[in-house]
Amino acid sequence: MIDVRIICTHDAAKLAETLTRLLEAEEHRVRLTTGRQAMGELQEARETNDAVLLIWSPDARSQSYMLEWARQIEATRVIDLTLTEDWPRLGRKVSAIDFSQWRGERSDRNPAWRMLNERLRGVTRALNPPKPPPKYAALALGMASAAAMVGALVLRVNDAGMPRIDELTTQDQLAAEDPSTGLGGPVLAVEPAAALDFEMLPVRNFPDAPLIREASATSQLAALPVLRDYELRDPTMLERLNAFNPLRNTNREDQR
Repeated sequence: MIDVRIICTHDAAKLAETLTRLLEAEEHRVRLTTGRQAMGELQEARETNDAVLLIWSPDARSQSYMLEWARQIEATRVIDLTLTEDWPRLGRKVSAIDFSQWRGERSDRNPAWRMLNERLRGVTRALNPPKPPPKYAALALGMASAAAMVGALVLRVNDAGMPRIDELTTQDQLAAEDPSTGLGGPVLAVEPAAALDFEMLPVRNFPDAPLIREASATSQLAALPVLRDYELRDPTMLERLNAFNPLRNTNREDQR
């Protein structure tokens, strides 16, 4: 983007304000000067690299300060905008852009706005030409390419003398599986077999012992004594008091 100065008379102030707003929206830095005060800024503008927009309205043709700006500013920096066919050409090689039918449209489909943007890009290229490529850029690029090729060749030679990755993996796996190497490997949690899986339980024979069926047919179980008044717990205080009740003992003897 480039800095832009707009110089006009009062009858083109409305157009100049619209251009200022739209050019600032295009990220240009715009300075608008209207009327005779523009004459006081002429000397400063000659020492800068701003693009100068001169709006040639019907009143601007007869104003001396407009003519002075057109004469003293370099032609490569000046962009003429005209609102009338009778504008002072002053030996210009490039004709002015007709803005008489422009209604504030900021679109490339509008020929006036499109031509203005093209002129601004031309002034930018004229004031800020692209820098030439560095003198030793090609030499530096060639040296960098050569260094890259040498590095790739060295890496390829070193890779050729190194064992392959799959061979190293196989050797490491065999070394890890060999218990004599002392290298760690994957842990397999397997429960060892029990000793009873390989040996039969010893069975002891008793030849003199009678069979259970024959013994059960002849033998009888001893009669167990009948236990009475068997206490599963200690008597409570109420139960001990009831033991002294004479009526309670009489009822027990009658029940018997």
